[in-house]
Amino acid sequence: MAFTGFSTDQLVSLPPELFTAVLPQVTSISELKVTLHVFYRLTRQRGQPRRISWDDLAVDQLLQQSLRAISPLESPIALLDEGLSAAVQRSTFFHVVLPAPTESRWVNWYVAHTSANRAWVEEVQQAAQPLAPPVAQNEERPTLMSLYEQNIGLITPLLVEELRQAEERYPPEWLEDAIRQAVRSNVRSWRYVRKVLERWETHGRGVEIDNQKRPVESDSVESTSSYRSLFRLGSDTSDLD
Repeated sequence: MAFTGFSTDQLVSLPPELFTAVLPQVTSISELKVTLHVFYRLTRQRGQPRRISWDDLAVDQLLQQSLRAISPLESPIALLDEGLSAAVQRSTFFHVVLPAPTESRWVNWYVAHTSANRAWVEEVQQAAQPLAPPVAQNEERPTLMSLYEQNIGLITPLLVEELRQAEERYPPEWLEDAIRQAVRSNVRSWRYVRKVLERWETHGRGVEIDNQKRPVESDSVESTSSYRSLFRLGSDTSDLD
């Protein structure tokens, strides 16, 4: 259907760096669409800092319609996570996880990368509680989420619950060793770590991963971390060594 024209001459004002520094580097359609839509939502807000949550974006029907146009076979939520995580990885947006004021859960917030917002992010991160549930007083091991961020990559909203379930399911030393094995093998993905843990659970901790190559599908929630290009959906196989 042909576009019939804009309804007003009052065009949306966007920072020039978006066009001179960000968009020339963007190659993903999902990142492009999500980035522009987030700016559209932010420009309609008042007060500071202008921010938008994952929850709001996930139920945005206009954004879902836009993302479905990329591929009818892929979930709009997965494409949202893909595009938003890529924008955070590029530092177009800051991602802050804060406790909800009235609920016992965490909220993922996104703000544009400005000097004022950078100062706000640093302030709230210093004041906020840790993302992961607190460990026992006599337990000095880092949480799985901190280990993942330090060694694997960005934790996206779709991955948070899976990491929490893994912490409840496996001993802390298993989690540390599985992540260490992923780093040694240079296969920095949660799917690889999960395969290691599942094999240990089935065959015993002392059984090493064999040298047989196994096809591994990519996880869309991890697709914008530093290893994204190695794990495109249906385009790669990973070695579980």
